[in-house]
Amino acid sequence: MGDGVTGTAVRERAVPGLRRPRAARRTVAVLGTGVFAIGTDMFVVAGVLGDIATDLGVTVGGAGLVVTVFALTYAVGAVLLAPPLSARPPRRVLVVSSAAFAVLNVSAALAPALPALLAARLLGALAASAYVPAAAAAAAAVMPTSHRGRALGTIVGCMSAATVLGAPAGVLLASMLSWRASFALPAVLAAVVTGLLLTRDVPRPPESGEPPAPGGEAPCPRGAGHPGRQQVPPHQRQQRPGQFSRHRPLLPRRDPGQAPRCRAAVRARLRPLGSPAVAATLMVTFLLMTASYSTYTYLPQLLAEAVVPMGSGLFIAVFGLAGVAGTWWGGSAADRRGPGRVVGPALVVSAAAFAVLPHTAATAAGAAVAVAGWGVAVWGFVPAQQHRLIGLGTATPTLLLALHSGAVHLGSAAGSLLGGLIVDAVGAARLWTVAVVCCGAAWAVHTVLVRTVLVREEKRS
Repeated sequence: MGDGVTGTAVRERAVPGLRRPRAARRTVAVLGTGVFAIGTDMFVVAGVLGDIATDLGVTVGGAGLVVTVFALTYAVGAVLLAPPLSARPPRRVLVVSSAAFAVLNVSAALAPALPALLAARLLGALAASAYVPAAAAAAAAVMPTSHRGRALGTIVGCMSAATVLGAPAGVLLASMLSWRASFALPAVLAAVVTGLLLTRDVPRPPESGEPPAPGGEAPCPRGAGHPGRQQVPPHQRQQRPGQFSRHRPLLPRRDPGQAPRCRAAVRARLRPLGSPAVAATLMVTFLLMTASYSTYTYLPQLLAEAVVPMGSGLFIAVFGLAGVAGTWWGGSAADRRGPGRVVGPALVVSAAAFAVLPHTAATAAGAAVAVAGWGVAVWGFVPAQQHRLIGLGTATPTLLLALHSGAVHLGSAAGSLLGGLIVDAVGAARLWTVAVVCCGAAWAVHTVLVRTVLVREEKRS
């Protein structure tokens, strides 16, 4: 949750000296707007699931598959697409992915039935999983090294801002028009970003001295004009008048080793899972995100009795604002006291909020307090877990954060699926059961397995 940007972060060096600061900042703003559009698309669906179910003639749990399919595809796409796309020109990846995302959101808005909507969401998630890491990499490349952290912070902040501004705006628009308008809003934003990217130069870092890919894998092969292909050497393209050349100068040959190298890159990205400490830490993240998304996805159904302006959009905004505060608290506390002192309280507070929420659902003030406590705890949990993973030192920070992002999205897919089953079977009031059970399981892993493994690895080192 809020971790989508850290997926493949940046393995490219900033191009030295290169741009006017103002132009570079504008480019980062454009890239961040695309991330804002994707974040809006991710978080707005929870506010319109009931309308989708009614309009398409399915259950609320069936409509929840819209969230499940998107999250699961995004998690898989971030791992599988990053190695081959890293060889492509950055602007081409960004333009194609943002344009595809816009078109597929229009398709989702026009979907006549649930299967068509699910297909549009699946393909849209692939486009999003290609855009977000590329945007983070481009934001760092376009700025000088001294401003790289600020550029990445802007990208992360745009994803967070989507929960505070984008998703509530989409819910409000849907309440005025139709749930289809909530998909049209990200489509318009993505289309604007596509047009702006076409007018901007997105640099590729110098080929010389390129650092190795995360985890030590070799990057997928890169050609000068056709990435992933071998170009015919210049001396072989030349021919004397009246003489035919054995080589076709404009038809590059495919590198037979490209596919194995890309597969090796994917395997290298998954290699840290062999560490018990990494696997246990990611399991804690997966379980808490499963708990969180099992409730967040069906929040409007759970809080249907709380009559407030903007409806569920208000609670989504409260959750986002609490997340901003929680992110600051979690990162600061992890630096001062260690990540373990943040993860434990976050799990306890989350479980308490899930258990209390059904009992406060009838009053807007009580529901807002429970949602705020939950938001602070869950969003504060994320930087603490990232801090813990980086501290393990079993792989590069970029690779470990990519795996953490995958755990977040897999948890959101599992949570929305489990929540849908519960809503259809016994009603939204029972959502707290699966959420509290998942928090309890996360606590058990945190207190027993993770601590045991960490002590063992500290002794080895």
